[in-house]
Amino acid sequence: MKADISALDSHAHTDAADAHAQLAPILGDLLRGLGAPVRARALAFGVYPQALLTGDPNRHQARDEEGLPVQDRWQGPLPGGRPDGDRDAVPFARFPLNLGMTRPFDVALVSMPYSDVHLRSRDGRIARLNNFHALATEALDALAPGGHAVFLANHTVLDFPDPSHWARLARTADFLGAVRLPSHVLRTTPACDAPVDVLVLRRRQTPLPARNLQFPRVDWSPKEGLHHSTYFTTHPDRVLGAREVSTDRWGMQQLSVHDPEGTWPGRLAAVFGQIAALHGPTSTATDQATGHRPATLRHGPSHPHPEPPDLSL
Repeated sequence: MKADISALDSHAHTDAADAHAQLAPILGDLLRGLGAPVRARALAFGVYPQALLTGDPNRHQARDEEGLPVQDRWQGPLPGGRPDGDRDAVPFARFPLNLGMTRPFDVALVSMPYSDVHLRSRDGRIARLNNFHALATEALDALAPGGHAVFLANHTVLDFPDPSHWARLARTADFLGAVRLPSHVLRTTPACDAPVDVLVLRRRQTPLPARNLQFPRVDWSPKEGLHHSTYFTTHPDRVLGAREVSTDRWGMQQLSVHDPEGTWPGRLAAVFGQIAALHGPTSTATDQATGHRPATLRHGPSHPHPEPPDLSL
């Protein structure tokens, strides 16, 4: 549809480095609270991976000759670990990842392309969902057991009506939580008004999933005319603004989240503190199915703890 093409073009040509840099230290604090070492070896890819990894807004997304963003991968220490950490970020040149030549990462940070765009065409929505699951699988495969991955993704990833689409990720990862950011957090252009979710997953150390860490279900709301994740029904405080469902000019129902006072950064940090308290190494919470505490990052001969990350390519 022409509406989708226009929205995607607006997204591709609107800078979002400042927003990703603002999120970087907040995400770093979350991951350290979940047990990542200070010098955790981090992988970042998707949109603005340098800014997301370093917290430096001057690390702009690489672009091709047509001005479109180039998707690349960067590795370095977890953001916020030390003041000069951004200078250690280097490109990860091998694609796809050759894990036979490099030890696993402690954490992964992924900002999905077109995460803040409402897509009207069904094919476009399905393609974006499939892209999320492909990149999420790549990120989890790159992690050591017990490692954590954080994704910035369009709200329809959690709101997608078919729960079976989580099956592949559920074989290797636990769902620790999510936060729904307000519209226009990443880009202020009118076409980029879709809410963005921050998803927090952990690669399991065992093949058995924990009952209380399964991926959430989705319900249909006849009143709103939209599917919505049950996660935010049970955790309304993790929607960082006021929800609004409206009909766009093409007759489609669309979700927006409004935060006119701009309070979301503090609220995001507070919610991340709750998630870290529940699932971090100092948590006293147990899995009701197994009686075990949440897993922490496993280190051993193949994944020592802690040592400066090997940034050689």
